[in-house]
Amino acid sequence: MERRRPSLIGPLILITIGVLFLLANLGMLPFTFWEIAYRFWPLILILIGLEIIFGRRSLVGALIVVALWLALIGGVLWLSFAGGGVLPTSAAVTDQLSQPLGDLKSAAVDVNVGTSTVNVSALGLDSTDLMQGTFRHAENTRVAKTFNIVGNAEGRLALREEASYPSFFSNSRWDVALSPQIPLALRVNGGVGRAMLDLAALNVTALNVDAGVGNIDVTAPKSGNTTMRVNGGVGTLTITIPDGVAARIRVDGGIGSTRVNESRFPKFGGAYQSADYASATNKIDIAIDGGVGSISVR
Repeated sequence: MERRRPSLIGPLILITIGVLFLLANLGMLPFTFWEIAYRFWPLILILIGLEIIFGRRSLVGALIVVALWLALIGGVLWLSFAGGGVLPTSAAVTDQLSQPLGDLKSAAVDVNVGTSTVNVSALGLDSTDLMQGTFRHAENTRVAKTFNIVGNAEGRLALREEASYPSFFSNSRWDVALSPQIPLALRVNGGVGRAMLDLAALNVTALNVDAGVGNIDVTAPKSGNTTMRVNGGVGTLTITIPDGVAARIRVDGGIGSTRVNESRFPKFGGAYQSADYASATNKIDIAIDGGVGSISVR
């Protein structure tokens, strides 16, 4: 009876996952393992199939499969560091969208990142819009904007990318600017994309972030009182609190890593808290459900 060679792909996948997780947690990679898995899982299945057909039959077949695996990992790393992302952009269409501010007194804004790269910042104080955005995306996708007014002049704005057919290799980019003139309740669903939220100049009273499996960087508002709720998911989330802003950070469970700058926010009871939190004019209250991802507060 012919004795089959043991599989090489299984151990290689486990080793690769461990190395990528370690490097991502150390901040040495511009992406998370989950971004790679989402975009490249068809290739991984192909390699597993080649391993089953050829790799277990001969030493030459096994070496070819190993070479293909190393080429895949090398190509992904090169694209990430050389191009600044997991894949070079395939965006071919650019749309300009806006939403007038009108007589709004406040607004709730939902941003569903999906597989996109999203930048959120502040409009100028003289702007008459609630939102202005530039959206670069593939031809098979579009950005759906919904808006309505409820109650006493509260606007509700939602942005979501929709595709006519699934695409694992699109790399859309959104540049969204919001009004600093009214209080905002902002909700960000991270999906498997990336989001850079520069909220320093915005009046954000409530911020809800679902980190998903992507990367999210948040710069908190410089003024006012903000309540932030975080679901860590399996992605990477970095929260930067500007100088002069007090904070209270509470962490609930999760098996991921949560790092808090204790020189600024020492442990006090069951929370990390600025010494002047109770009396501070500008402060943020952060509640974190750690999930299995990596969260850093600084």
